[in-house]
Amino acid sequence: MKKILIVDDEQDWIKMLIPRLESEGYEVVAAFDTTTGINQIGDTKPDLVLLDIMMPAGGGMKVLEYARSHTKTFNLKVIIITARSDEATRDEAEKFGISGYFVKPIDIAKVLGNIKEALFPMKKL
Repeated sequence: MKKILIVDDEQDWIKMLIPRLESEGYEVVAAFDTTTGINQIGDTKPDLVLLDIMMPAGGGMKVLEYARSHTKTFNLKVIIITARSDEATRDEAEKFGISGYFVKPIDIAKVLGNIKEALFPMKKL
């Protein structure tokens, strides 16, 4: 079973998202702030992170920088889900090799599709 870590300070959003991801067969772990998100990456060893950008104590970019700076997590799949719709933020995130970028409110079907693509890439013949 693939494990997804959600890092977002909006607890109601996470509570809504967890059952949806679990119904798709994923194990889900949550972190409600930047520091806990960083710790959970090491502690829970997720296959994919759904990451918010705007959070206290450094925000999602700090979590992303952490993941990319360690050999064990360098290739960790990360999908950004944020309220930030500006191109500068998107461009900065894309420099870290993210698997997707969605602006809230999201189309959950598209996010689920992106998660599947990131976790189960189709092999090209």
